[in-house]
Amino acid sequence: MELDKKSQMPLYAQLMKKIREQIQDGTFKARDQIPTESELADMYQVSRITVRRTIEELCAQGFLVKRQGKGTFVEEPKIFRKVEKDNNMSFSQACHSNGRKPSSHVLNCQLENVEEWQEDFFGMTGNEQLYHVERILSADDLPIIYEHIYIPVSRVPDFQVQKLENGSLFRLFQEEYHVKESEKARSTVEVRAASRSIAEYLKMNQGEPVMILVSYMNDDKEKPLYISYEVIAGSRYRISI
Repeated sequence: MELDKKSQMPLYAQLMKKIREQIQDGTFKARDQIPTESELADMYQVSRITVRRTIEELCAQGFLVKRQGKGTFVEEPKIFRKVEKDNNMSFSQACHSNGRKPSSHVLNCQLENVEEWQEDFFGMTGNEQLYHVERILSADDLPIIYEHIYIPVSRVPDFQVQKLENGSLFRLFQEEYHVKESEKARSTVEVRAASRSIAEYLKMNQGEPVMILVSYMNDDKEKPLYISYEVIAGSRYRISI
């Protein structure tokens, strides 16, 4: 399995090509651990410095990911999702369009008084209440999003949060309340470092980048419906805005 040391292509680039091909042909599948630096160095008769550069480049390109104390793994293909002014795609829709299976797990649901930052959007006052739902959204059982949903009590009478367990919020509104979401949404996106708790929920390393996507959703009559606050594993997701 030696590389061509007479080639004008640098050894690290040759090794990158070999590993990319093994990922693309299924030799290494998503979430598989690849051989260690020393194992790759022995297999291809190159230095560990060459292997280290190869791995760093493939991590930067999104083919591999390093997990502290565990090793280097084949990265999951990123989920692509449109979050555009006139075309807001749900997580479930994004998963299906990328050939992935969506699922969700509800962590908590409680009643809360509306907060100041929510009042203007909902047109509510501080003594009115919202349902605050926390859940994890996954693709092929890999956690992608830690989500907070805020829904006015008046919009969801007899709300049964268990219907969101492996269920779609979009479908819940349509089937239970005969309400359709608007295709338009006002959204903001920013990037932060994952806290310890977020890293645990999303099975990533503390300090890795996460995207914060806040969406203010109306119904199809452009009346306020809910606010979604999503913390997204940055290495597993791509957003079109």
